[in-house]
Amino acid sequence: MLYCITNTNWLVLIYLKEMFFMRFKNKLIALTITVLSISSIPIFTHAAYGNQVGLLDLTSSAVQEELAKEEKETKFTKEQRSKAKKRKETNNLDDLKKNAPEKYKEIQIEQAKLTALASSGKMGTVGDILITYDNETSGWNHGHAAIVRKNNDYIVEAWPKEGVRVYENNWGNRFDSAYKFYVKGADDTDFNNAQKYAYSQLGKPYQLNVQKHFTDAYYCSQLVWKAWYEQGFDVDADGGFLVTPADIDDSKLTVEY
Repeated sequence: MLYCITNTNWLVLIYLKEMFFMRFKNKLIALTITVLSISSIPIFTHAAYGNQVGLLDLTSSAVQEELAKEEKETKFTKEQRSKAKKRKETNNLDDLKKNAPEKYKEIQIEQAKLTALASSGKMGTVGDILITYDNETSGWNHGHAAIVRKNNDYIVEAWPKEGVRVYENNWGNRFDSAYKFYVKGADDTDFNNAQKYAYSQLGKPYQLNVQKHFTDAYYCSQLVWKAWYEQGFDVDADGGFLVTPADIDDSKLTVEY
């Protein structure tokens, strides 16, 4: 009798053991599938932008096409500039007089001091965008861009090896090709806040292969674009992966003066 009971208990124990491991195995498989599914989301999400969040994959066909297009656009804009062709809106300050009267006054004062400013190379007033197409100075083939501080003796720029920094505003002497722009429709607060935003990024590293909205590192024209984008003005003419000085130059929202 005891022998039969013992065998029966043994069989029950074996059955329970098998059921336990079967359920455990099924749960483990389900958990593994769930984890793999979740982990695949960022892989696919960031595939077009490189291995790290915020970085562009410069080997992707889409980014390569964008780079080629930007090269052509920069070359065209640079050629137009070399012919001294200016936009129809150049020197038209009516928009500033209406929307940003304080900045309008600053420009009038600046223009009255043109002789002194020419010797110092200082260009622009608070929040203005400065652009050059001198390639050798900025480390890539699209020129360079910066934004003017409240005290226009200085600018904020993203510079190779140094990152975002404050630098002397000697733009006119520093570069052979030098242009200044204001943003159409912006008011005095916008101009001031744009340069404040750029200033708030001081010390962040310089990097070219970053997405436009990435804020852990910057390249020159991206910093300028982002500073103005935060004020509600998208000064990128074509809205691509990259924003170059030529994109800002060609924007309908920027006016050379």
